[in-house]
Amino acid sequence: MNTQLRFATLSKYPPYRSGHAKQALWNNTALAVLTGVQQHQVTYCGISDDPEDDTGSGIRVHHVQEVRGNKRVPDGHLLRAVAAELYRVVVDHDIDVINTYYIDPHAAIANRVADALALLGRRPVVIHSIEGSDVLESICEHIADGSAVTLFGDVMRGDVLATVSHYTAQRFLAGAEEFGGARLADTLAESIVLRYPGLPPAAFAQPEADELREFRHRHGLRQDSVLTSTLGRLEQEKGLDTLVAVADLAAVHRPDYEFVIAGTGSLGESLAEQAAIRPNLTVMRNISSHDAQCLRATSEVGAFPTRVIPGFIETFCVAALEYEALGVPVLASAIGGVPEATPDTRFLVAPGTLPAEWLARIDEALANRAERSAVAAAYAARFTSARSAQRLMDLAHRAADRLDRTAPLKADPVDDYLSTWPAREPLLPEPA
Repeated sequence: MNTQLRFATLSKYPPYRSGHAKQALWNNTALAVLTGVQQHQVTYCGISDDPEDDTGSGIRVHHVQEVRGNKRVPDGHLLRAVAAELYRVVVDHDIDVINTYYIDPHAAIANRVADALALLGRRPVVIHSIEGSDVLESICEHIADGSAVTLFGDVMRGDVLATVSHYTAQRFLAGAEEFGGARLADTLAESIVLRYPGLPPAAFAQPEADELREFRHRHGLRQDSVLTSTLGRLEQEKGLDTLVAVADLAAVHRPDYEFVIAGTGSLGESLAEQAAIRPNLTVMRNISSHDAQCLRATSEVGAFPTRVIPGFIETFCVAALEYEALGVPVLASAIGGVPEATPDTRFLVAPGTLPAEWLARIDEALANRAERSAVAAAYAARFTSARSAQRLMDLAHRAADRLDRTAPLKADPVDDYLSTWPAREPLLPEPA
């Protein structure tokens, strides 16, 4: 396999400001720089005309333009059309690696295309990347009804099995054990490799002071207030009612504090209504990437009171990492994979913590802000898109070089990549 690897990444959509589509774009951009060749992204949700979603010259986006039905086959038209588009991209652009974001339904599509290409003697390396909702909605909640069963087989047919966090790997293996027992879990554990998300260079760029002043003025924030903010989906699982309650307490006890809740989601309107009667609370909906960066940079603390609800638990927390990249200390609920996105326990808050204690933890973070800022920035510096992309390239080369391609790449017991982060618990408990 040559050094100028060409990847075709299969992901759900633009817009690229959301979730794993954004991370796919960051990785592809870094891959284009590292390899010096154009990278490719395949989607089935159209191409956005929003300037915020511009991918740049290093990436070409392909989307399914026509889904032709077959009245004799009542379902599966979209999946076949996506597979056909992915096949065309691989053939036309000499693709070396197919990389999936979300195994459901992308693993089956990627495998199908790779098998077809193998008939021509040009099977690419297939990297399956397990993300958050894969584990919860596609697997763990569907063991009993049997619909998760085929996903384990889909995963094992790939060349590389990567997870977005250690926690994600543990939950995936727990589902495998529930379905197929310890033998299946052990088999999968031998092949799981970690590939953390990485932030692009722009995430580490500090806005100028006059930009921050203009941002505060435009959004009605006091220039001298002590700002705590959060940025992400405006949904129930983000625990935003906790931050509203903290703002109520601060209005009485901390008049110099202001709070901002920013993002998009179903709770946007109700949050805006609550903010309208609270002078120390501002809700910013659908903000640009520039304003998002200004919000992070002008904040003293980032707050993420996320909670567990049916069908959702944070399996990492890129939003917290984006604050840390600017040296802004965060406080985040210690659930799921969130601890992996924070430097240590000082940045974590126990689930179920009451608003008064959240306010006390904000006070504590502010009292030690300079030191925590340095720790946060140093930790975030490990999570770059270049490093995440290099991880994908290294795994692709190792997978291509192995003699037996009938089973996934085995995890390397001595993996320099893992030494950068704090030691993790074993994926499976040691036998008694």
